Amino acid sequence: MTAVFFVYGLAFFCLGLAVALESRRTSDLPLGRQLPWLAAFGFAHSLVEWADMFLLLNPTGLPHDVLTLARTLLLPLSAVLLVRFGIGLVGEAGPLPVWMTFLPVVLLVPIALMVGYAVVVAFTQSSVEKAADVWSRYLLYLPGNLLAGFGFVRQARVLWHDASAPLSTSLDVARRLLLGAALAFALNAVVAGLIVPAAPYGLAPWLNYDTVQSITGVPVQIWRMVSAVAVTIFVVRALDVFEAERAQRLAALDKARAQAQHAALQAQSEARQIAEGWTNGLVSISRCIANLENVDTILSAIVTLSQRLLKSDTAALALWDETGTRLVMKCHATVDQTQAPPCPEVCSPLIVEPLRAGRAACLSEHGQDGESRWRCPAADQEIQTTAIVPLQLDGRPVGGLWAGRFTPEPFTTADLIGLERLADQAVIAIEHALMAARLQSLAVTEERGRIAREMHDGLAQVLGFLSLETQTLEVLVRQGNCEAALAELEQARKRINEAQANVRENILSLRTTLAGEVGLMPALRQYVEEFGVQTGIDARLVSEVEEALPLSPIAETQLVRIVQEALANVRKHAQAHHAQVRLAARSGCLCVTVADDGIGFDGQAVRSHFGLQTMRERAQSVGGGLTIASQPGEGTQVELWLPLLPQRN
Repeated sequence: MTAVFFVYGLAFFCLGLAVALESRRTSDLPLGRQLPWLAAFGFAHSLVEWADMFLLLNPTGLPHDVLTLARTLLLPLSAVLLVRFGIGLVGEAGPLPVWMTFLPVVLLVPIALMVGYAVVVAFTQSSVEKAADVWSRYLLYLPGNLLAGFGFVRQARVLWHDASAPLSTSLDVARRLLLGAALAFALNAVVAGLIVPAAPYGLAPWLNYDTVQSITGVPVQIWRMVSAVAVTIFVVRALDVFEAERAQRLAALDKARAQAQHAALQAQSEARQIAEGWTNGLVSISRCIANLENVDTILSAIVTLSQRLLKSDTAALALWDETGTRLVMKCHATVDQTQAPPCPEVCSPLIVEPLRAGRAACLSEHGQDGESRWRCPAADQEIQTTAIVPLQLDGRPVGGLWAGRFTPEPFTTADLIGLERLADQAVIAIEHALMAARLQSLAVTEERGRIAREMHDGLAQVLGFLSLETQTLEVLVRQGNCEAALAELEQARKRINEAQANVRENILSLRTTLAGEVGLMPALRQYVEEFGVQTGIDARLVSEVEEALPLSPIAETQLVRIVQEALANVRKHAQAHHAQVRLAARSGCLCVTVADDGIGFDGQAVRSHFGLQTMRERAQSVGGGLTIASQPGEGTQVELWLPLLPQRN
């Protein structure tokens, strides 16, 4: 029997130790918060059973008396700890059934049982030790086991509701083990709570150690040992629920981390796409500006890009008039590309005032009165949020760019910064347009000066010569000198032919210069062919490049003028029979060579010639260069190179 008590106590000690070790970990389950009470019960009740073991080894003497007192105190204490564990587990394992609406009364059970136990033991006439043992089991140990078993059942119901969660298989096994622990506590309630030593009160006269042994043939201590082992096994195995819970929590954390990483990657991808959109948009606008495309086309592209990148419902650009008093709409864009009705002037104070002050602003519906709001003229809807940036040229406001939404979704600071970048591109486009207009005006002035010089050097001199010749012819005719008169007429005819050639060449130059709509290569080929027809020189154009040359419009114009000037020099001075214009691409530049087989000249002697200097200045004005190589009797070669624009991807 000593071994039975040892195993009995060892089972509860192992229960207390396993539960105590598990209780150090955190858990969200109700069982986890009540484990310290179960551990305390296991340790306390193991001492009770080991006290019984030592009482068998020391039947008399002082040690026997001390062990008896200790057992008398530890048995009700362990039972109270079990009652406390059961009540806590029942109370926290979810909402109680309707029939248990007396929960506040149940929470007072430990105190009520202890008071009842003390009163009963005090008025019991038998020995205190036996009375304490019997009533501890009836009033404390039996309810404690029943409450613990009921608590395990409710905890199993909690896990049943989590069966659909990840790791549901582990939770299902733990749920079955909890139900097994509940049955083990129910068995322990019977064999250790109802079966007591023989005594004259309660059920003890009919249900005691002797009756159980006579019926089953097995001492009740063995039944108690079996129930204790069953309780320990099921409870310790059921503690795996915390491992399953931790695994489930880790799985949830992994899932949350994966979702967070996916969200972060998605946010980074969206941010990268937005940044690439802004970069590509700004680059495309910069290329349009570099190619000197029409300013209205560029501004329209900027407005469309603003509406698309900001994901707004509408976007617009307006410029101040020459007086600076009226803000005139220039371009407009909407999601469905609706055309705005004729409404040239923008009068809304929310637009005009920030632009007049030259400041950027993000406006929303909050804080605006009814008079300050305005409607989109294209969609005929009220704009609720707006981002506005001014266009400033040399510190002077020239207009504004804005985007609007029909919803209350506000624009961010990043949106405002992006809009400012597009506004800068619009200002650059406007500035380039003004510069192009000035250059065009200068080109017209320069072309007029060239024509004036050509007329002065050619037609005016010929007319003056003809005036003198007519006077000379008149004198010779009066004198009757026919031979001299015929000689003068021959000389006059040559000068007239030269003037006629100059006039035809000027007409050809003007027609070729203004023929930009046909393209550079066709215009050059046509000019060279007509030059050969008019002058009788075998002139040819040899191209080693593609038809479409990536040159700026100004560079194309200067190229045509330099080739015209070089061929004009061939006609006037070279006395050549053949001339060739060759085009080739080398190291990002277009190389143009004009060569002839004429008499040539001394390059040092004519270095400061006005026509040659003009050709060099034309090449340098577009970032290129020009060299002239010539020797007397060896012909002349003019080499021009102009930078090519970057190719679009």
